[in-house]
Amino acid sequence: MWWVKQPAVASAVVAVPEIIRRSLLTGTRDISGAVIVIDTFRAFSTAAYLFDRGVPRIVLTETLDEARARSRSIPGSILCGEVGGRRPDDFTLGNSPVEVRAFASLEGRVAVMRTSSGTRSVVGALRSGAHPVYAASLVVAEATATAVRNETRVTIVASGLGGTDIADEDEETAGLIADRIIGRPADPETVARVRSGEGAHRLRATPWIDPLELDLCLAVDRFAFTLEAHIQGGVPTLERSAGDR
Repeated sequence: MWWVKQPAVASAVVAVPEIIRRSLLTGTRDISGAVIVIDTFRAFSTAAYLFDRGVPRIVLTETLDEARARSRSIPGSILCGEVGGRRPDDFTLGNSPVEVRAFASLEGRVAVMRTSSGTRSVVGALRSGAHPVYAASLVVAEATATAVRNETRVTIVASGLGGTDIADEDEETAGLIADRIIGRPADPETVARVRSGEGAHRLRATPWIDPLELDLCLAVDRFAFTLEAHIQGGVPTLERSAGDR
């Protein structure tokens, strides 16, 4: 892990949160306080588009069997997610903003989501007792940064590829949000680096992924709401804060 050095203040002292950065599933172990979990390609971009389409809440799961069981217990719910990057045959939607935008009927339906990295990382943070916990990506960057500015300490976890390998897009998103939290001007080259990085190349090279996915995931601050995670009736759940597009 590493710490973000706080900017010097010339006159009046302005309190800013201490920023701690971690990575991968192991980064959610023994974690406390305010936490932001990043998954830019694509779980928490997909989640934001789900909320924009009228999904009231997203149930977060760690395994395919758990997702299927949760969905069976929630009338009218839809299964959303991936294993190895691909949508399981019995899932309604993949981990895909493009599929979410194209799907005909989402208003009022609960989504049950399982992904290889993002959902598992948020569940890990919740189980460690962290609070509040936010899921984030570039499309909700500013809203998320604003939500935690009054915290004493904020841990940002870049969930990575499969939760086990560093993903450049998550690290870059973590850096952008960290800068915004403490009021440092964000690097204007962040999106360009993500677009030319290994994660973006992987999306473009994967035949079942629509090329538009990349643009939808790189739409910085497209949504003015946050994705806040909590335990609801014993179930890890993601809900949208108040906010407008």
